Amino acid sequence: MRALIFLFFLSFNISAQDQGDVTYVFTSLEKATERPEIVYHLDLSKQKLEFFPAGLEVFQNLKTLDLTKNKISMLPAEVGLLVSLEKLILAKNKIVILPPQIAKLKNLKVLELSRNDVKTIPEEIGGLTALERLDLWSNNVQEVNENIAALSNLKLLDLQGMLISDEMKKQIAGWLPTTQIEFSGGCDCGF
Repeated sequence: MRALIFLFFLSFNISAQDQGDVTYVFTSLEKATERPEIVYHLDLSKQKLEFFPAGLEVFQNLKTLDLTKNKISMLPAEVGLLVSLEKLILAKNKIVILPPQIAKLKNLKVLELSRNDVKTIPEEIGGLTALERLDLWSNNVQEVNENIAALSNLKLLDLQGMLISDEMKKQIAGWLPTTQIEFSGGCDCGF
């Protein structure tokens, strides 16, 4: 009897996935590319990837991409082709620069970049008008472009774990008066 119940649930899960189950999370790029039109969530975390996976633009319905705990140091311009993306999780990598094409992710609500090596928040960040959460905890950010003020939907900006001058903190707070901004303790760092 248990075997029949197991087979029933297995067949139900497979058919739900085949019909485009929007909650199913693919954890294999190989499996996901078999039917890219039904891929909404792709979790490639902890796979020791050194490069941003090529060919992800085939996933036109992709809402969530998780690349946490890899060794990726660069985001390619092709990241801008993931136009349906709502959540991009890149924590614990080696990313230094955000490409200008990131601004094409008009549906992006969460950008998770904690524990990377990001040094500058580029002016293109202002193009992410749907962004609600920007997590840059424990990076090397020293410069924030004033275009961040265009993020009118931003609810949380995490800048903890970095040495940011008190002057820069005041500027950021002025640019984002309705956003909860999390800084580390005070610093008169001089940069």
